[in-house]
Amino acid sequence: MIKKKKFYIALFWLVIPMIFQDLLKHGLNLADNIMIGMLSEIELSAVNLANQPFFLFSIMIFGLVSGSAVLIAQYYGKNNFTAINKIISITVTLALIFTLIWTYIILAFPEYIMRIFIDDSEIIANGVRYLKIIGWTYLLYGINSTLVLILRNLRIIKFTLLINTIAFFINIILDWGLIFGNLNLPQLRVEGAAIATLIARIFETAAIIFYANHCDKRIKIKLTLNPDKILLKDFLNCGFPVFINESIWAIGVVIYSIVLTKLGTQTIVAANITSTLEQFFSIIIFPIAHATCIIIGNEIGHGDEKYAKQCARTLFIIAIIFGFILGLALFLSRVPIVNFYNIEQATKLLTLQFIDVTSILIFIDSIGIITIVGILRGGGDTKFAMYIDILSVWLVSLPAGILALFCHLPTLIIFIALRMDIIVRTFFCILRLRNDNWIKNVTR
Repeated sequence: MIKKKKFYIALFWLVIPMIFQDLLKHGLNLADNIMIGMLSEIELSAVNLANQPFFLFSIMIFGLVSGSAVLIAQYYGKNNFTAINKIISITVTLALIFTLIWTYIILAFPEYIMRIFIDDSEIIANGVRYLKIIGWTYLLYGINSTLVLILRNLRIIKFTLLINTIAFFINIILDWGLIFGNLNLPQLRVEGAAIATLIARIFETAAIIFYANHCDKRIKIKLTLNPDKILLKDFLNCGFPVFINESIWAIGVVIYSIVLTKLGTQTIVAANITSTLEQFFSIIIFPIAHATCIIIGNEIGHGDEKYAKQCARTLFIIAIIFGFILGLALFLSRVPIVNFYNIEQATKLLTLQFIDVTSILIFIDSIGIITIVGILRGGGDTKFAMYIDILSVWLVSLPAGILALFCHLPTLIIFIALRMDIIVRTFFCILRLRNDNWIKNVTR
């Protein structure tokens, strides 16, 4: 463990704004989930299933930008902003193309998308109304999240946190008005939730674009169809495995959601409430992982690999401690939170069972997250991270879950089988850290 106070002070000021950013994001998801859950199980199921493509899209965008984060972090350690700006241009161009494709698909085929997940006509109808509005936020979110993640990798967090905070309150207030008809606004139910999100995203994206283009002289963001060929090659070698990693992992999670829809509306609702709470209570782990990637990448780029290894050990232990605390907090608060939802008693009981299992998994998963997202990616070892993340989902949890479904095992057993990838991934992550093969300087 590092004993210098300077390290922990720097870590604190890097992690805390990230925690608040993620708290706002997941807090908004939780608030949306609760408010729509106060309407009916049908509308809650519709919105949750309609948001499955957005989950996949957001993970892919995160993967694309995280790939560039490895290079940005290490070039930041060299203080080479010429290379950083070229990498940013490549990332923003690819992200915009990718975002335009997704926006078109969501707006053009909302009913087909809903039918991928369920056959219930009432749920599909509600989901289609929601998608026709929320589809426009894909374009805004793609631009906004790309710039926020890039700025985060350059340790520019305070301004984006301010913008995220304002957007959060805009969204919450408009949700309250448009979902239920408060504040002299029309009661639009699921369409109201979509409109509130769209308005908040417009504000958020406009503000962040303005900052990125006018408020930091070191950053020069531009679209390019003629990128630096050497850095593009480095991006594909180092960053593309992260994009593939997150994309294929996310597709596996979407299939996992489809498996659960075969078990009925109660299971859909229970799984989605559990997922929302899991994301909310994992709020500290991902910021620590992002900070780990930045710190380790900076030190390797600076040439101090010995200190990078010491940082890795220290942050690994910190993540375990917080993983235990968060898992315990989820377990202790599960009953009052679930009672907020207007759902049947049988659904509540199933939800509580899912949360009990998830409380343990948060603790285990904290180790895997800090290793893959933080240590391995910051160290440039993106290919190993890709292999272990993909194989644990596609060779372990999905086959186990589908087999449990065909064997008509209890719902809770199927849920546990579908989460087995967390245990397998964490085991191999610990093995990888026992040697120094994960340290790779990817700069030139």
